[in-house]
Amino acid sequence: MHGPGAVGDHLDEGLKIMTKYEADLAKIEAERQELTSAEKLLELPVSVFPGASRIQSDMKGLRQIYDIYKAQKNAKSKWSQTLWVDLDLQLLQDGIDDFLKRFRKLPKDVRALPVAFFLEGCLKEFRESLPLLLDLKNEALRDRHWKELMDRTGTSFEMNSENFTLENMFAMELHKYANVIGDIVTSAVKELSIEKGVTAVAETWDNMRFGVQTYFKGSQEHGVILGAVDEILLNVDSDVMNLQSMAGSRFVGPFLDTIQRWEKDLSLICETIEVWLVVQRKWMYLENIFIGGDIRLQLPEEAKKFENIDKKFKEIMHDTVKGPKIKQCCLAPSRLTDLQTLSDGLERCQKSLNDYLDPKRNAFPRFFLISDDELLSILGSSDPACVQEHMIKMYDNIVSLRFDVESGGETVVAAMVSAEGEMMEFRSSVPVVGRVEEWMMAVLEEMRRTNRLITKEAIFHYCEDRSRVEWMLLYQGMVVLAANQVWWTWEVQDVFKKLKKGEKHALKNYAEKMHRQIDELVTRITQPLRRNDRRKINTVLIIDVHARDIVDSFVENSIMDPEAFEWESQLRFYWLRKHDDLFVHQCSASFSYGYEYMGLNGRLVITPLTDRIYLTLTQALSMYLGGAPAGPAGTGKTESTKDLAKALGLLCVVTNCGEGMDYMAVGKIFSGLAQCGAWGCFDEFNRIDASVLSVISSQMQTIRNALILHCKRFQFEGQEISLDDRMGIFITMNPGYAGRTELPESVKALFRPVVVIVPDLQQICEIMLFSEGFLMAKVLAKKMTVLYKLAREQLSKQSHYDFGLRALKSVLMMAGELKRGSPDLEEDVVLMRALRDMNLPKFVFDDVPLFLGLISDLFPGLDCPRVRYPNFNDAVEQILEDNKYVVVPNQVDKVVQMYETMMTRHTTMVVGPTGGGKSVVISTLCQAQTKTGLQTKLYPLNPKAMSVTELYGVLDPDTRDWTDGILSNIFRDINKPTDKKERSGSRGSWCLSPAV
Repeated sequence: MHGPGAVGDHLDEGLKIMTKYEADLAKIEAERQELTSAEKLLELPVSVFPGASRIQSDMKGLRQIYDIYKAQKNAKSKWSQTLWVDLDLQLLQDGIDDFLKRFRKLPKDVRALPVAFFLEGCLKEFRESLPLLLDLKNEALRDRHWKELMDRTGTSFEMNSENFTLENMFAMELHKYANVIGDIVTSAVKELSIEKGVTAVAETWDNMRFGVQTYFKGSQEHGVILGAVDEILLNVDSDVMNLQSMAGSRFVGPFLDTIQRWEKDLSLICETIEVWLVVQRKWMYLENIFIGGDIRLQLPEEAKKFENIDKKFKEIMHDTVKGPKIKQCCLAPSRLTDLQTLSDGLERCQKSLNDYLDPKRNAFPRFFLISDDELLSILGSSDPACVQEHMIKMYDNIVSLRFDVESGGETVVAAMVSAEGEMMEFRSSVPVVGRVEEWMMAVLEEMRRTNRLITKEAIFHYCEDRSRVEWMLLYQGMVVLAANQVWWTWEVQDVFKKLKKGEKHALKNYAEKMHRQIDELVTRITQPLRRNDRRKINTVLIIDVHARDIVDSFVENSIMDPEAFEWESQLRFYWLRKHDDLFVHQCSASFSYGYEYMGLNGRLVITPLTDRIYLTLTQALSMYLGGAPAGPAGTGKTESTKDLAKALGLLCVVTNCGEGMDYMAVGKIFSGLAQCGAWGCFDEFNRIDASVLSVISSQMQTIRNALILHCKRFQFEGQEISLDDRMGIFITMNPGYAGRTELPESVKALFRPVVVIVPDLQQICEIMLFSEGFLMAKVLAKKMTVLYKLAREQLSKQSHYDFGLRALKSVLMMAGELKRGSPDLEEDVVLMRALRDMNLPKFVFDDVPLFLGLISDLFPGLDCPRVRYPNFNDAVEQILEDNKYVVVPNQVDKVVQMYETMMTRHTTMVVGPTGGGKSVVISTLCQAQTKTGLQTKLYPLNPKAMSVTELYGVLDPDTRDWTDGILSNIFRDINKPTDKKERSGSRGSWCLSPAV
């Protein structure tokens, strides 16, 4: 059979023969009609041709099918003329859907025909090919993808947007290659994302620029430097990771070379920036030293080398300013090599500088306590007086040396002057000749030699031809303390000998003698005295009261044996004839006295807690361990450590630890301490990072091993250094506070812990009042501590309230000043006034009547009006009027309160709501002081507007150079001594930090 219904999927052939078959069928039908008419005419039975009827029905169905096919074919022919770029897929979709609808509307028996099946298949194939057309229309397809498509489909066409029509697409019979097209399009899409990623990287780095800023040192311009590059380095890291991710894709093929080139370029940019920053940091540090400094005379070759480096670095920075694009700057020919050469050159300059400074520090270890810049300023100056401003850092409480010119014109160091103005005249003047480190070492040795000789003389002449008080006025404060304690130790030992011989009342008699001695001192302190003599007697009283309490406890507990623990556990001072030197014993520990001159820097009240701390620390030192006092803030951890150092005549260097400290910074401090023979007290040690602490523990262990072996020199951090066996390392901690780390076991093993709790405030008050000349000290101390206890319990809880040791001490100091200023006033009135005037300023409005009520209960019937400072009050009112403020008595009083507070406090916090007048009070006080002759300068500062490093400063990890922050810079400027008049306190400088 070869009819139109039996052509299979050759519908075009069926369409051709359909007309012929229809004509043949029409002819047969005509013949049938003619036959039927003849039969009717001859009245014969009409013949029936069932086959012909069926054929007619089939042919009718076929016609409907072929009509749809023909219409679809014509539409497809029309569509095929559409340009590929003008493809409207929706039109094709609507057209084919319309043909399918027409097909589905055909009678069921027609749709059952074989040709209908093939037509439906043809229509569906076309419809299925439409999504493939959409895929091929994807913007991701490039020429390479079309070429691959032609290769895999076996077709060939010219991919030209002007004459490329859908005919080429229809010719490919896309439905046969759905998988091929899917693979190609998927690859194209993935490749497009990679292409876009690579393009984005290229665009980023073609446009990214360095931020360049002017470099100032002080107010002077020193060239230009790169600004912050953190964001640039983040971009490098981010883009490198993206490129690595792209390179790992299986679709990377066409872009592999580009990606690898960019990876190489970015790696080079990153390395160049890192080297650049290292060079910049080293240059910034060394530029300040080598350019225009005295170092040029001391290291001429290095200065010349640095000049060449400086010139080359400035050329690079000049090129960067002209063309700041990062890619251009970093990928410039030999840029990385040039920077590495500069880095090596700067490293050699740094090494030469260290090689120059380290021998100076090793020759005079106290140079470890000042910065490189400060040391260079000393070494570079021919004026010996240049050491003066750094004395306070190298010695405890010593502000200057006294230089004299001898008859031969030779400059000598004749004496040391303490911060209070007390002077220790050297027995042998030290000639200022040769290198500064040599004569400074000679000064240090002479200080110890002179101190030892004076101490020996003071002990020898103790109460020889004059009263004890008169004897005290002949010598320096620390000499008097040491000699006193030597004699007290001898007298107690002598009492024990007398007891052994049978003198039963020897101890009691000695206790009475001690009471008389203290009464003499208290009587003398109330009489007119020079300021420093008063301080001296004040300090002796504090120590004497403790000595009296020990003797009283011996009487009370019947201690009669010199080997009893109660006596052995005390700090006992002996001048041993065998060694002709002063030694301090406590239990099994023995220390030679340090003879470090410290002036009149005071001593702590010794409580049972202080005794326990002393005992723990001295026993730790005897086992070559450190001490670790731990406890809440304001309990005396650091002060007790410093006080023990004072008792032993040793320098104690306090370092406040923070998160920024690394093992190199701590190692440098240890190196200085080991060579100085000084104590190091590391405050809040547990704020240092745990990883750093583990390295620090090995440094401490190295020092401890050297101490155990009694080495004079030992290897530390790659250098051989000397070791003074008097050194000690102590750490203090506030456990449980935020930002504190748990100490590693390796660190804990090197320290003896001692728990520090809140001390006996009543005892401290009593002894301090006693030392200030208050005869009713016991009663007043009780009232004072009860007042603070009640205030802590009954007043509102404010974050700025403080009723601890620090607040107590400032009131006691104020009370002493008031007593000396008004000797005729009753003692309870003086203390009541000090308590009221020192505490009222800090109370919120609601707490004032409560506190006044507590004071009136403890001091009944006493009323002392507020003191008016006539000149000062008038100046305050005048300043307020001049500044167009309304003069409110309350505000004037606030200014006076702040004035009084600042007499006894180093730092003051002004608390109050916005618009409450805080800044006005501070500014008015500043102007009023200036008006009354006390020049006062104000440095306003907003700490919220800057980072922690900007505020406090930062230690450079490469150069180990400390850069001051804004606050530390202001503090350094405020504390810089100018002339003698200003140093004596006629000038005030304040740093104002609102809303810390």
